[in-house]
Amino acid sequence: MPDSTVHHTGKFDTHTEIISNEEVAQDHYLLYCDCPEIAESALPGQFVHVLVAGESGLLLRRPFTIYSVHGTQISMLYQVIGEGTAALAQMRSGATIQVLGPLGKAFHIPSRLKAAILVGGGAGIASLMLLAAELKEAGVRTLGLVGAINRARLLSISDLQRIDVETHIATDDGSIGHHGFVTEILSGILKRPQTHSLRNPTIYACGPHAMLHAVAEMTLLHHTPTQVAMENRMGCALGVCLGCVCKVRATGGVEYQRVCTEGPVFNAEDIVW
Repeated sequence: MPDSTVHHTGKFDTHTEIISNEEVAQDHYLLYCDCPEIAESALPGQFVHVLVAGESGLLLRRPFTIYSVHGTQISMLYQVIGEGTAALAQMRSGATIQVLGPLGKAFHIPSRLKAAILVGGGAGIASLMLLAAELKEAGVRTLGLVGAINRARLLSISDLQRIDVETHIATDDGSIGHHGFVTEILSGILKRPQTHSLRNPTIYACGPHAMLHAVAEMTLLHHTPTQVAMENRMGCALGVCLGCVCKVRATGGVEYQRVCTEGPVFNAEDIVW
């Protein structure tokens, strides 16, 4: 249970205990914790900033997208890629972390949307799971395209199938699903949308920068509205340090916007890739 919460104009900073923290794929973990205020206000695409407490000695927080919301609990799906995530992966039920959120700009779901395609590369699928649940609840026909390096690192397939999302898999080594990139599956669907009974879909994507760039190029070619969740490295996650900026087209030219506050969700056509 959280033992203290500070409210900062729509954001909550709370100390809470880990409920579970289990490896769900090679070097990928799913962590649950009890954060009632964050759970109540979280929107698809938003994230939390986590301070690993205890004896880790880590001073900076790490950003993690909100993977799911269950009552007062939220979960985070993350990959072990550095000192902070390595320390977090060693923490077990009952350990204390400090969680700030919800942060960032959420995905936009048009009021009359009938179809959506979710494109997740690697751990990028984590940013799309809460969105997938909301789309299905709204009755939107949803396809989930999930890419990974290999079968051992494939994420979220059972979670997507549990809410009846039609799921397509791509792996770089061909160990399961399409042998190649997940963007190749997307290209085929955009060329033949009638095969999947899709009419005027919106694309939502998160993953490596090169994958997002490829998605943006092909969806622009097909005149398909696309939103991307950027994964730039963050420092403060509050818009102060300017460490996570990306180049965006704006009125009168180009400007740098902060992924932590103006994003992480942007219209793909606005990003200067």
